[in-house]
Amino acid sequence: MKKVFLLMVVLVSILVVSSCAQPQPAELTIRVEVSRYGFNGNPGEFRLEAEEGQEVAITFVYGYGDSLENNPHIISALNYDIDTGLLSQENPEVTLRFITKETGEVVFECVLPGCTGHHNLHGDEEEEHSEDEEPHEDEEPHEEEEPHGYSEA
Repeated sequence: MKKVFLLMVVLVSILVVSSCAQPQPAELTIRVEVSRYGFNGNPGEFRLEAEEGQEVAITFVYGYGDSLENNPHIISALNYDIDTGLLSQENPEVTLRFITKETGEVVFECVLPGCTGHHNLHGDEEEEHSEDEEPHEDEEPHEEEEPHGYSEA
């Protein structure tokens, strides 16, 4: 009889503890297109809101379609030690899986300098100037770049 009572106490304790446990946040699954125009066509770094302990599966898709030009990128999650490796025509989809360390934003940006559109794939800490504004003395005047393969007649 004592064994049955002890077993009942243990089972009730397990039920109470498991009902008090915090539910895990649902896995966050997302696809993001990467191109010279930015993440999903929006310039700047990509920000993802997540909860602490949340599983994230984010798939980065090379967004140049059937273009003959190969313009690779390496997308990194800032404050996390992960990146996509080379995202390119040869490797057009990469999924990063990780568990968030804290509640807040996870920031992603391209860490491959020199890629076409790099300025649209990361947060720019440099001061931006309007076209009417004169450059500072130590800056070269900005000239508009023509799109690749395009010239005016």
